Amino acid sequence: MREVFVLLSDGDGTLRSKDEPFGVAVSTEAEAKRFVEEGNCGYTQSYQKLIVFDDKDEALKHAFNKYKN
Repeated sequence: MREVFVLLSDGDGTLRSKDEPFGVAVSTEAEAKRFVEEGNCGYTQSYQKLIVFDDKDEALKHAFNKYKN
């Protein structure tokens, strides 16, 4: 299990738009926070913590406590 931080940005800036992933992540929360603070990518920026698993069943057990293989 490993954590990465997916960078999100709103490149549209319309009323209904929202921050969305654009294909990159960083390995530390400090770098993700720096991305948000610098604010130089689109209209708004945020990030989301993502946990990476080697096994699909492990991932589902983590996300859904009731999941059984």
